[in-house]
Amino acid sequence: RERQQKWDNILTHPLWGNIIFIAIFFLIFQAVYSWASYPMDLIDGGFSAAADYLKDVMPQAWYTSLLVDGLLAGLGGIVIFVPQIAILFGFIAILEHSGYMARLGYMSDRFFKSLGLSGRSTVSLVGGLACAVPAIMAARTIPDTRSRLLTILVTPLMTCYARLPVYTFLIAFIVPNKEVVGGIHLQGLFLFGLYLLSSIAALSLAFILNKTMSNPQKGIEAAEEWPPYRLPSFKSVAGQALNQSGVFLKEAGTMILIISLVLWSLSFMGPGTLEERESMDASERLEQSYLGSIGNFVAPVFEPLGYDGKMGIAVISSFAAREVFVGTMQTLFPAEEGDSIIDLKERLSTEINPSTGRPLLNTGSAASLLIFYMFAMQCMSTVVIIRRELDSWKWAIGSTLGYTLFAYLAALITYNLF
Repeated sequence: RERQQKWDNILTHPLWGNIIFIAIFFLIFQAVYSWASYPMDLIDGGFSAAADYLKDVMPQAWYTSLLVDGLLAGLGGIVIFVPQIAILFGFIAILEHSGYMARLGYMSDRFFKSLGLSGRSTVSLVGGLACAVPAIMAARTIPDTRSRLLTILVTPLMTCYARLPVYTFLIAFIVPNKEVVGGIHLQGLFLFGLYLLSSIAALSLAFILNKTMSNPQKGIEAAEEWPPYRLPSFKSVAGQALNQSGVFLKEAGTMILIISLVLWSLSFMGPGTLEERESMDASERLEQSYLGSIGNFVAPVFEPLGYDGKMGIAVISSFAAREVFVGTMQTLFPAEEGDSIIDLKERLSTEINPSTGRPLLNTGSAASLLIFYMFAMQCMSTVVIIRRELDSWKWAIGSTLGYTLFAYLAALITYNLF
């Protein structure tokens, strides 16, 4: 008991407790980048080799394109990020099983009350780093109706695992992957900054909503019920990480398969006979397809943000689930012989956007996309769970439209800054 009290005095200290908290999450995001790099390279190479093999042994026909450019490319774009997802969930499991997560509520209680939240909101906000759906459901433990409402409305701003593949993909266009000092990578630092920015945005929104709603008030105090410290077992941590990675693959993979199939069909079909379309190269076929026509139609909406029609399609297709963005880009920009997701980044940084005269993904457009995905409500499951928890379509639809409009304006400002 005495030893636990000593640890509590350190971990919940107003100064040292916050320093330890920031250091823990800083190290987590560094690990997400550095530890996952080797398995990601293996997965990337495996999918690239599989695509090359299938192109060699199968005839040049529509079903080969469907398998390689549609399904395989889409799945490869999401499976490659499983190591990062597993590492993130593994660390979250360690924080939960060790008893540290419960103490965060007490540590943040005084500050959260000034925003109209509760110390118990910590469980939802930190849980939002994994997935907004269970995090919003966790707000049921908040007895105060107003604090619960604010917690539910701001939790979607926390950077969930579904944003991680998008962030990882786009960060490469903004900062180089180099070590700063002592194993600290610049891209890991940038990722930590994005998580920090989204957290600040969520807390700022809670403060604004609390002040603009009728009768602004302070949140209620959190109960000081702390579990004892425990050393997490490898079995429980690994089990939770693997289980959540499996859920991610099942949900994202299913969505990817459906969207990849639809996008490939639209990109392959168009005016002319099947034989004529099979004889075209991938770029020409896409330009003269139904998907190309859709891209031209939506292009004016996304041009102010620095995106072309195909990137606009990728953004629209990810409104059901944001994690499908990278897989969709793989489908829209078919791989050449020997290409991988790394080569996709190279192509997007060299291919010119005719409306801007700049590369499709440059510092400005990549930063714009990052900001858009940070704020937009691109998750149908989150919309549905908000409606269920608040028993109101008004809050569900209103928050979705509000987040999307703000995301567009923030992305527009970001692009013009570059």
